[in-house]
Amino acid sequence: MPADGVELTVQSEQSPLMVDWEPTLGAIRRRFQDIAKAEFQKQRKRLGVISAEQEMAIEAVLMSTVNKISLRVAVAMKTELLIADC
Repeated sequence: MPADGVELTVQSEQSPLMVDWEPTLGAIRRRFQDIAKAEFQKQRKRLGVISAEQEMAIEAVLMSTVNKISLRVAVAMKTELLIADC
């Protein structure tokens, strides 16, 4: 596996363009989550005093947003792959 943790594997008995995207998409989603968490920590002091519950709610919103964005990226990638395979 490459150092960045992202690996593409071609499934046998399918077109070379049919790639198992799950490991790659998972790695992309985790990277987006890491970026969102790091940015939250950078900006945390600007929020002033908030409770632990409020902080958890903010993180939940960030992770939900990352998941929605990464899902759209996955759908777009799979759509492009299917179009290219035709």
